[in-house]
Amino acid sequence: MKTGSKRVTNRAALWYVPLSLTNVDKITEVPPIQYEKPEQEMEGRKRYENQKLERLETKERNGEYIVPVVNPNRQNKEPYTVGYSQSSLIHLVGPSDCTLHGYVHGGVTMKLMDEVAGIVAARHCKTNIVTASVDAINFHRKIQKGCIITVSGRMTFTSNKSMEIEVFVDAGMLVGDTEDQYRAVSAFFTYVSLSKDAKPLPVPQLVIETEEEKKRFEEGKGRYLQTKAKRQMNTQSLTQQ
Repeated sequence: MKTGSKRVTNRAALWYVPLSLTNVDKITEVPPIQYEKPEQEMEGRKRYENQKLERLETKERNGEYIVPVVNPNRQNKEPYTVGYSQSSLIHLVGPSDCTLHGYVHGGVTMKLMDEVAGIVAARHCKTNIVTASVDAINFHRKIQKGCIITVSGRMTFTSNKSMEIEVFVDAGMLVGDTEDQYRAVSAFFTYVSLSKDAKPLPVPQLVIETEEEKKRFEEGKGRYLQTKAKRQMNTQSLTQQ
């Protein structure tokens, strides 16, 4: 504010699907756009194929099963384990959460997911934390007004300066069989730990207890290295512009 200088703080690519105004279950065609350069279309198509592959991989991993994360008794858990910091939030979807067609706004869901991920990160570090990045929030199925959603988060990976939290949203009607629940949304959030002076702090390393946790840790490490490489490429691209 004092100098008037500007710098990029956030950058993201959002993907939307157009629906019919008369039938929200019907997907409509997207009108084509004119590109100034052929390279723009090639880059956009490459990003499209990458996000499509990520969505398929995430959907295959989640399937249609429910893996609830129950708020644990932290006094009986070892610090820095997955069970120690995992958290859940239950929310009744009301009219203010929804579009005119009665489905939850994506932004409402993302806010709740970020809150749960932040709680997990804070419990693990016991410091100030801040969101560093979000790895592809995938909306698998729509959530209707009147649903009960359970937003669950668990630690999957830690590096020296960051931590990854897997967050998923399970939905079901308030009245009805619990077997009707389904996986609606999933994503990975990355957080960093900060001091009171907003300076980066080392992240306590995650204590692995099971083979499943070890597998998720290695998968998280792979995403961490990919994100780190992408961030370096984006930084170089912005510097050259």
